[in-house]
Amino acid sequence: MAKALWTIALVLASSVLWLSASWAALIRVPQDHKSIQQAIDAAAPGDEVVVSPGTYKENVLIARPVLLRSSAGSSSTIIDAADKSLPAIKVDRASGVTIKGFSATGSNVAGILLTGASDVVLAECLATGNTSGIIMNRTTGSALRDNASNSNAQYGLYMEKSHNNTIERNAASLNQDKGFFISNSNSNAIIANNVNLNTWDGIMLYASTGNTVTGNKTLRNTYGLVISESPGNEVTDNTTVPNLFLILPIVLIYLGVVSYLVQKNLLKAIYKE
Repeated sequence: MAKALWTIALVLASSVLWLSASWAALIRVPQDHKSIQQAIDAAAPGDEVVVSPGTYKENVLIARPVLLRSSAGSSSTIIDAADKSLPAIKVDRASGVTIKGFSATGSNVAGILLTGASDVVLAECLATGNTSGIIMNRTTGSALRDNASNSNAQYGLYMEKSHNNTIERNAASLNQDKGFFISNSNSNAIIANNVNLNTWDGIMLYASTGNTVTGNKTLRNTYGLVISESPGNEVTDNTTVPNLFLILPIVLIYLGVVSYLVQKNLLKAIYKE
């Protein structure tokens, strides 16, 4: 009898999951709604919002579990912050959100802000021309994969009090401060990212413990990988070449040439006929 009841419960649970998936709606922008925000507001939990190519002048706020994706990728689907004091895209205290294939630009806060969120997937997005590219604040159990956060006025990625996240195969280059700044954030996996040509640090861990930092490239930053007040991290197989090491051989060659010329002229003066 107990076995039969257990079997019935499993069948009912499977049916509920199947019905939930089948009821998920597909909402298109601009075909069904003119703006991305209108489509998000109309979406029920689990719905999919698909955005056609174009530049959308708005600030997108997501506070429910939806899938937001572009149909043609980040190079042709741009969210340009209408109000520069707000992020171009913000996920606010939501769980189960997926965002894929957008450019986020024009914000004096961040291209993409995840705050108080969990179980978020951010993939194949470009955050450029903001104060910070991507900010994660009090965000847990989320994944950032295959994104680029370049040419922002401050940080490529800033993580604050965010735990148990995966940051994998992202790029952060030409940012005016740090590529990745990870502060008071624990038990994150920072794997196989390219964090190059930033003005100061490539990757900095501050007051953060239990993180895995492996297989990253931090090339041509002032400092490649900086760990401060952060015991107990696993740091392996990273490639770090700060600008100093590239400049130093050039300086040495230059000094060698100068020294040779000085000695040559000195010897000529001493042994002249």
